[in-house]
Amino acid sequence: MNENNTPQEQAAHNEASPVYIVTGATGAMGKVLAKRIASQGKAVILACRDLDKGEQLAQELKEKTLNNDITAMHLDLSSFARVKAFVAELAELHRPVAALINNAAVLPRRRKTSVDGYEYTIQVNFLSTVLLSMLIVPLFGENGGRIVMTTSLMRNFTSLPYEFPAVNNFVPLTTFAQSKLALTLFSIYMSTTLRTRHVNVNCADPGIINAGMLTLSHWIDTIRDHVGQTLIHNPEDGAIAAMRALESSDTGFIFKGLDRQLKTSSLLKNREVFIKLCNDTMRIIKKEMP
Repeated sequence: MNENNTPQEQAAHNEASPVYIVTGATGAMGKVLAKRIASQGKAVILACRDLDKGEQLAQELKEKTLNNDITAMHLDLSSFARVKAFVAELAELHRPVAALINNAAVLPRRRKTSVDGYEYTIQVNFLSTVLLSMLIVPLFGENGGRIVMTTSLMRNFTSLPYEFPAVNNFVPLTTFAQSKLALTLFSIYMSTTLRTRHVNVNCADPGIINAGMLTLSHWIDTIRDHVGQTLIHNPEDGAIAAMRALESSDTGFIFKGLDRQLKTSSLLKNREVFIKLCNDTMRIIKKEMP
């Protein structure tokens, strides 16, 4: 919008413009993604657990991008109730959603249980992310929308135990990897079932981001042992895959770096495990749906 527009004209423009939601927006890669989208003149919702940090970031991005249509909203993925509260607040804006970028993730050092009774990492990185994605679908505009799941290279070094999403043996990196593997596999189900609603569901694999959740040196050393130093990226490089996934007209792909992508279905090694994952996940999610 031109800076000479009246406040009424600006408000009318904002109401008509679809929004782009970035979860974990105050994290290292979340900030990069939010800035890149805002720099394109698009309306951005910064969905973050710490609302004070979110509002500070919103003001910073407005000044840097000259885009005033940036809003911080509270989102806590550790609780189904709080996810639903976020979506209800979002619906009250009466603005179509263009895209949901599921960037938020946790990697806690110690086991803890969410208020809903699930292991915290699995709840935040997988179950609540799936619930948020499913609840957002009705808010997409007439032309559909796009969902991006941020996956992790660590998914390649684990498998899903029979009891998943329950976790009997908590190991920080293993549980994190299982949450990302589950999210990636479930995106196959979503990309298939939502195709008729013109919703594209893709994954972005940014590599290993040397960011806030990897502040402990022995964790970084462990990851280096698994994947090698060259695969640890800065947030700016890591965001490339997510932006490619967001801007693609394809669905059902994993985007990697500048020019690599593969069909998510190529990860299917055990169809029985995949079917069980989808059935168990939807059994949980449907209880939280309207």
